Amino acid sequence: MYKNLIVILALINCIPANGQDMLIEQIAGKEVVRKAFNTDKELTAKQVFRVGELQTTGNQLSVQLQVNLFDEEGNLKDKYLTQYTCEPGKSDVLLAVFPFARQGNAEYVIEASSPGFKRLYDFDADDRKLENLSLEMSIESGILSFFGSKSIIAINDRKVSTTGSGFTLTSRLTVKAYMWGVNVKTITYQVTEKLDKKRRLISQVFMEKDGSYFLMNY
Repeated sequence: MYKNLIVILALINCIPANGQDMLIEQIAGKEVVRKAFNTDKELTAKQVFRVGELQTTGNQLSVQLQVNLFDEEGNLKDKYLTQYTCEPGKSDVLLAVFPFARQGNAEYVIEASSPGFKRLYDFDADDRKLENLSLEMSIESGILSFFGSKSIIAINDRKVSTTGSGFTLTSRLTVKAYMWGVNVKTITYQVTEKLDKKRRLISQVFMEKDGSYFLMNY
């Protein structure tokens, strides 16, 4: 569940960054690949997200996602469709169910507890340190809502450097999962993100303390 949560974080930004396209616009019509590796750098799982064309209905933007799940041998284990919808300019985002809850009808409400989250990739070229960010994910319907399930995500130690092809962002991302108000699990990642000169995501690496990691290519 928690590693899939990071996939969501990579896709939820519905806020324009420094005058550039929103992330939902950048990924529309593309294929996003997520690979997970163990401490020996051996592939343990692969997910391929095939993103449909961007649809606009009133103030809402939406794309259809075809999710393909593969095992470590590259064999297809499961495939299904889900819908991703957001309304630009709002601090909370309604998100259709993702892999870990796709059998239910729950909606995930993403609430930014830090106003700065709207500026996730909004920075000046000469910036070196960026502000810390945090947000809260809660489940508004379904059985997990009964248990009071939510997650707190904090992005700290954010730094940016300029490269010949764009920018590199590094940060420490901590996910704390709560049930009935009790912290039941905490995961911390060291994150490295590559962006091009237009601040469009190229790749993300999420490294755990034990050396296992997963990679997102856009």
